[in-house]
Amino acid sequence: MNKTVRRDFLKLGAAALAFTLSTAAVYAQETYNWRIQTLWQPGTANQAAFERFAQNVKAKTDGQINITPLPAGAVVGVNETLDAVVHGILDGHHPATVYWTGRNPAFAAIGDLNAAYENPRQGMEWFYEHGGLELLREAYEPLGIYPIGVAYWGVESLPTTRKVASVDDLNGLKIRLPQGMASDLFAKFGAVPVNLPGSEVFSAMDNGTIDATDWGTLGMNAELGFHDKAKFAVYPGVHSMPAGDVSIKLAVWNSLDPRLQETLTEAVREFSFDMIDTLEAQNAEVAQKLSAEGVELVDWSDQDRRKFRAAAVETWDAYAAKNDLTRRAVESQKEYLKSVGLLD
Repeated sequence: MNKTVRRDFLKLGAAALAFTLSTAAVYAQETYNWRIQTLWQPGTANQAAFERFAQNVKAKTDGQINITPLPAGAVVGVNETLDAVVHGILDGHHPATVYWTGRNPAFAAIGDLNAAYENPRQGMEWFYEHGGLELLREAYEPLGIYPIGVAYWGVESLPTTRKVASVDDLNGLKIRLPQGMASDLFAKFGAVPVNLPGSEVFSAMDNGTIDATDWGTLGMNAELGFHDKAKFAVYPGVHSMPAGDVSIKLAVWNSLDPRLQETLTEAVREFSFDMIDTLEAQNAEVAQKLSAEGVELVDWSDQDRRKFRAAAVETWDAYAAKNDLTRRAVESQKEYLKSVGLLD
């Protein structure tokens, strides 16, 4: 290398280094203060887990990202957080992914493929190892939203005011359910779906408007007082295991330093496992407490679980026909479920 070429090469290298250092300095100086609203009530184990997530992000980023963890309804209703993020009212949200099924049926197939999984770690494996998160990002992209990751809270229980010992006992059961896949599935067994906001569940049980509710895990249902009225519970449940995403604006995500993107992705995944572990421990404790208080916990037989899942597959396939993304989400999970022995 002659002296001129070597001098020019060194100048170029010095310029590149200066640019890199300058860029790093800009990233290091910029701080982010985000308000993120969840679907969780204040004081619940789930909201406490999200608050720990916010603290974890602050620590991992040395204070560069500060998240204010807002509980359900703090700014907008739980079904309004998507539009609130789009319009800048909120910086992010942690909803149940199925809330947006009306925007695209793929959100139902991705967010809660009813009766698919036996435990939340299987759901996490599908999302992170078998392409589920990429499908969710594809569903959100037209809305200008980026899901950093997903978080599970566990297999849901089914509180009931009368004993539901098998799938046959679903006939005539008035049950609070979200519109869509869950309502379609329970209706196959003669249940009567009732669409109600979560805030009205307790009073609806009290006055007989509903006999049961699809809401949360055993511990979550007990936290909200459902078992003051519902003296039975299908537990462990088989019907539902929703995922909730943690999302921000796509444009904001694209503007972040890749190091911050990696840190946030890792923190959301840690949040999920924290919530799973916390809720599993809570469920075990609550199961003992409720049994002592006279609440009967009903564990369906393997035969009933297989019958319910077989009907669920028919429901999945009906949704798969709605559009290509929903079809790919269903087919991807069916392949995964076969690989772990949950489907033939």
